[in-house]
Amino acid sequence: MKKLLPSLALILLMSTQALAVERKPLADVPTDELTEDTQVMPKGAGDDHAAVVWWIPKEFWQAILSRDTFSSEADKQATIDAVSGVSILGVVQADITQMGAFKFYPMQEIEDTMRVTFTPEGSDPIVLKPMKELDPDLEMMLGAFRPILAGAIGNLGSNLQFFVYDDKQAGSDRLLDPYSTGMLDVDLTKRNGDAMEGTIELPLNSLFIPRKCPNGRDAHISWDYCPWSGERL
Repeated sequence: MKKLLPSLALILLMSTQALAVERKPLADVPTDELTEDTQVMPKGAGDDHAAVVWWIPKEFWQAILSRDTFSSEADKQATIDAVSGVSILGVVQADITQMGAFKFYPMQEIEDTMRVTFTPEGSDPIVLKPMKELDPDLEMMLGAFRPILAGAIGNLGSNLQFFVYDDKQAGSDRLLDPYSTGMLDVDLTKRNGDAMEGTIELPLNSLFIPRKCPNGRDAHISWDYCPWSGERL
């Protein structure tokens, strides 16, 4: 009986920690914070280059649609169905001239030198390859999304290239799960051969109800200890 006590204590501790981190209802997820969590500007771009990587998980669309009071429930469900089972990666690259003009990279040029890997916690990296054939509904949806981005952020939005990945690889229900721990790495290359590296860390902080440190500040989902007090969360 004594040998079971440490195991039971460990189970209770793990259960307590699991309960301490609660998911937000998607209707309560701030889409600006979710976008910030899923966008990265790769390191190494310099002053003569612009590059942005944006991973767009299904939860982004769900959070947006939960606030949509104009679309029918059938249309909302059709959108969710279109993005289910895949992961969407938006990438924009441009060389910046001395005069400040942007020379954007076409999709194929980005794809030729881009390397995307996902490393689940405790596992080896998995190299991701974009799908060549897309569901027609998804293609239409992404085509309609680009003008919206163009209206919001100009040429960067209109030149954002979408790469779609199968999210049911290696027999898993979902490879890129924003609620699970892992690292999504996107390596890009400039026309001059310089390499750039961008990393999106999972889980996404914006999807969870913040835990509180003793001083009342919100604790990031990745923290095990409060940085101000050193106390375990």
